[in-house]
Amino acid sequence: MFKFGRVALVAIALGGIAPLAQAQGGFFIGGQAGQVKLSDIGLEDESGDGKSLNLGYRWQAGQRVQVGIEVGAGRIDGIDDRYSYDVGFSDGLAHVEERYGLKADYAQIGANARFQFGADSRWFAIARLGYLGYDQELSGSYSVSGVYTDSGRYSESDSGGGAYFGAGIGVDLTPNVNLNLMVNGYAYSSLYYDEYEGEYYWDDVSTARSTTLGIEFRF
Repeated sequence: MFKFGRVALVAIALGGIAPLAQAQGGFFIGGQAGQVKLSDIGLEDESGDGKSLNLGYRWQAGQRVQVGIEVGAGRIDGIDDRYSYDVGFSDGLAHVEERYGLKADYAQIGANARFQFGADSRWFAIARLGYLGYDQELSGSYSVSGVYTDSGRYSESDSGGGAYFGAGIGVDLTPNVNLNLMVNGYAYSSLYYDEYEGEYYWDDVSTARSTTLGIEFRF
């Protein structure tokens, strides 16, 4: 990630040296990587690694504006937590170790817009908005040692959907390649089954945000 950041800084610095011919509408494909922070997941560690891929088409909607559609997919992982504590019994202590991990895969579809800062500028702003669906898995394990011993593993899956939205800034390296820095937000809810009532319900809305560095190819 640090090497990626240094490459981005060099590219951005070079981007300010000379103007570039204005980008035109067309197909695009891009990849992004960065950090994701989830909220209300029940773990002390709520930050993980995110990576995604998107592709789509933008139409020219003015001299400096392009609007279009995009589809994409991504993964969030690296969210791990560990808890260690002692439990007292009448004949002594038992030591408990717990480990948890969360990962999620998602797909999205939405709108994508690009706004050139000037007719001859390499710099542009980008905005996106759409729907996402996800599958996530929470896995865990525990071990107990001391006056009482035990161990076990479990896994729990969940799925749901919601909205994503983002904004960022980018710089054209060539007429067909750019680097971009994006901040994205997510609002989503999950579907769960109430065994007592025998019905499916949507959970309360949760949120997440990500900061990513990406590269895009246009053709």
